[in-house]
Formats: sequence, C-alpha cells, structure tokens
Amino acid sequence: MKSKMMKSVFAGLGALMVATSGVGEAAACGGSYFPEIEVDFRPMGIAMAEKQLEQGKTAQAAATIVRIMPHVASLNAKKSKLTERAQRVLAVAIARNNGKLDIASEVPSYAQSHWVGKDAKERAANLTFAVNTLRTVNTIKKDDPAVQTELAEALSRVDSSRSEARDILEKLAKKDLIATPEGYAVLAELRAKAGDSKGKKLALKRCEAMASSASVCRTTA
Repeated sequence: MKSKMMKSVFAGLGALMVATSGVGEAAACGGSYFPEIEVDFRPMGIAMAEKQLEQGKTAQAAATIVRIMPHVASLNAKKSKLTERAQRVLAVAIARNNGKLDIASEVPSYAQSHWVGKDAKERAANLTFAVNTLRTVNTIKKDDPAVQTELAEALSRVDSSRSEARDILEKLAKKDLIATPEGYAVLAELRAKAGDSKGKKLALKRCEAMASSASVCRTTA
C-alpha cells in the first residue's frame, strides 16, 4: 500500500515537471505565454509583526513592518485591511517606545526614514503618526476596546493629549475593558501624575495580573 502511494506521489511530481518544462518550451518556441506568479509575502510578514508585538518585541515588530512596507506611512488604512494592520502595529510600537525605534541594525538605511527617532523632531513626528493612525483605526473599528486602549497609549506620550488619554482609559476601566497590561500601566502613570496614589496602585495591580513580565508595569511617574 505504502509503495503504491509513493509511486503515485512520484508520478504526480513527474507530471508536474513535464508540464513545467512544456511551458518553458512553448514560450521559447513562440507558443502561449504563461506569466510568472508573484507571491505576496506581506500578509505573512504582518502576521509575524503582530505576534512580535504581542510578545513585547516592539522594535522587532516595527522593523518587520518597515522592511516589508517601506512606504507604509503614505498608504491609506481605510482602503486596505493589510495597510490598517501594518500601520496599527507600527503605531503601537512607536507609542510603547516613546517615539524612538531601535531598528537601525534591522532595517536598510534607505527605509529607516524618521522611524529611528534620532532627535526630538523625529520622535515628535513619529508620535504624531502613531496618534493619527490609531485615531483612523478607531474610526474603522468602532467601539473596539483594544484599539481605544492603544489610542490612549499613544495619546499619553504627547503632553497636550494626556488628559484625553486618561479620559479614555478611565471610561474603559469602569467597564473593565482595558485590553492590555500596557494600558493599565499608562493609566497608573496618568493617575500618579494627577496625584491619585490609590488609583495608581489599583491600576498597577491589574497590570501585574495581566502581564507576562513585571517590566511592563513599571511606570515613569
């Protein structure tokens, strides 16, 4: 039985090789033209970046996106699901690294653009991209606690929008809908800056219950 199965497999491969060689011969002799099939590796790359982000590998996730989609910032998330996913990963990675991405060793120099965040101007540009991107994703995915949590993370990194970030997180917290430990860490930080030490402790407790690493719950406040 096994022998017959192996023979069938090899026979199939042989037929495929014959068919393939026939295509080449036909093209060489002026026969029918068969265009080459191009594989789009972006879906696989974006899925890998999403996994890296989930694992806390924010710089690697950002580098993956920039490598496979160097012009990601110029694309429209409302017109492409792939673009939406890619920009979302990049935006969250930027927010969690406060506008500075350590990707110089992983991304070719021509594709690095301002993502590295060498100075305050570049970091500000990156954070503006992160906020605007997550606002757009939030309009696409209405009432999604995960996106709202990520938007609040990005908003918390900009002085002028910290109060908005806290408003979002406090509303989510009342319904127990903050989606990530990073979200609770940001809430703890914002509460601490507002002088709410008790609220900070509660947020950190929730963060620690969700986080796989204690480092996620450290705050700068």
